[in-house]
Amino acid sequence: MELVDIFPAFGLRIDCGPVTLRAMRESDVPRVCELVAEGIHEEGAQPFLVPWNVSKTQPVESLQFYYRTWATFSSEAWTLLMAVERDGVMVGAQDVKTEKFGIVRHGETGSWLGLRHQGRGTGTLMRQAMLTFAFDHLGAVEMRSAAWADNPSSHRVSEKCGYVANGYQLLDRQGRRARQDDFVATPETFVRPPYEVAVTGADAFRRAIGLDGER
Repeated sequence: MELVDIFPAFGLRIDCGPVTLRAMRESDVPRVCELVAEGIHEEGAQPFLVPWNVSKTQPVESLQFYYRTWATFSSEAWTLLMAVERDGVMVGAQDVKTEKFGIVRHGETGSWLGLRHQGRGTGTLMRQAMLTFAFDHLGAVEMRSAAWADNPSSHRVSEKCGYVANGYQLLDRQGRRARQDDFVATPETFVRPPYEVAVTGADAFRRAIGLDGER
């Protein structure tokens, strides 16, 4: 028996042209910390609800976050953590989280890229790859995303992927009120990537989240 037999999410891989999404592993954490230390957004920007990347103890906090996410994964509530590679080099991360997916058939995507790897279309491709997997292999009926109103780059990626505006929320962002814009994509609005998307490990993952036998 191998680890992937125990935790099928570790066997998932999504290839989309020069971009590959593969399940995040413990061995990826040092690279995550390197990318974060190099910077993942311009100075002064606040793209995240919680500024996890600027914490002085970020390396151990990231490791703890991954352990918690793996440990609490279940068919009722799960977060899929994927390392993003471009041309074989890890450049960021993509995730999707959901609860009661077998019933509601929707989830929310989140992502980040190392600053020096931005501006090459990677952010759009990795999101399109994840949406292709969600719609074509998991039977999602809609996928959601959110970004602060002052984060135009995230808005542009959402638009390129076919998300449409879905309202907004006023939230506490590091002690100040800020507007978070919500977006939703459906199979009908989704703008597919210009590359074929190949998925490995989808059947085992479907069984792990309670979709065995469904299509």
